[in-house]
Amino acid sequence: MQRLKLISCEAPFWAASGHGQTLWAHFLKSPELENLGQNFEVDLPDGDRLFCFYHQGHTGVVVSLYHGLSGDVYADYMQRTAILCRRLGHTVVLVNHRGAGHGAHHARHPYHSGRAEDVSEVLKVLRSKFPGQKQITIGYSMSGNIVLCLLGGFRGEEKPDGAITVNAPINLAAGSQLLKTGFNRVYDARFVHRLRENIKEKHRTGLIAKRYEIPWWATIHDFDQIYTADAANFRDREDYYERCSAKNYLSKIETPTYVLTAADDPFVAVREYQKSVFPKNIQLHIEPRGGHLGYLSKMPTPLGTNRWLDYYLNEALQAMTATLGVESGANAHSIQSKILK
Repeated sequence: MQRLKLISCEAPFWAASGHGQTLWAHFLKSPELENLGQNFEVDLPDGDRLFCFYHQGHTGVVVSLYHGLSGDVYADYMQRTAILCRRLGHTVVLVNHRGAGHGAHHARHPYHSGRAEDVSEVLKVLRSKFPGQKQITIGYSMSGNIVLCLLGGFRGEEKPDGAITVNAPINLAAGSQLLKTGFNRVYDARFVHRLRENIKEKHRTGLIAKRYEIPWWATIHDFDQIYTADAANFRDREDYYERCSAKNYLSKIETPTYVLTAADDPFVAVREYQKSVFPKNIQLHIEPRGGHLGYLSKMPTPLGTNRWLDYYLNEALQAMTATLGVESGANAHSIQSKILK
């Protein structure tokens, strides 16, 4: 497995903190796909359905993207990565988790940080739809945890050939506690508001019979006790956190995996990564600055933008395809080789 040689993400003065990185990366205008591409659906064993979109490539590599909590295929990081994959010549697949985005009215059961079986079902369809092609998954935030759980053997049968995760909350209990503190309550409140509205809509349309009362002041920690644990058949919140935290499965991962996090992520504590033991096939990179899915750079990266995350993913994808023995597309010349000469 190739080791990445990266230029660092030197933050601009106005985004020199974890909160600055997180917020500005979200508020600044981000490139968008001209369209989502062709759609297909994945029927899950319990009757729910996932709604996915793809752009066909030519390299023999399929990259599937999975969004974070309360997001969907329109999330800025999903859109930018899809554009990157298209430039590299890969087939790219954007996946809405159950009940998210286009699937809002097609899921009775909740998605959560341990839905590794759902990613497995998507991969089964992709194996059939694109036979003989290498499968790479990219999971952001919550989905990063899901992907790591899948790779480590927690739920699901089908695994990708390679994986990349970004700012995964590998200790769910610790993450939910961090979200309750200080300025993090801003993010927490946003998550809960969007999730509360989703549940209300499910009840209003008859998808679920039970009415869940989520107080306006509730935190994710509260939400997981009131709704997630009950609706997903966990004993309680603590059972959910313990069983679905990727930290418990890292040592069992055999798939080539690139793992990225930031030392200043406001609600994914870097110490959880620092105290975990990663097998040799996982390459962990901790960037000093980056916040949560931020990674804004003071100077343009070799890709020509100030989005350091896109540069990292470009390098990780090219290194991964080399590890998997797949030739890059015609437009996929390594940025890394140019800057290290």
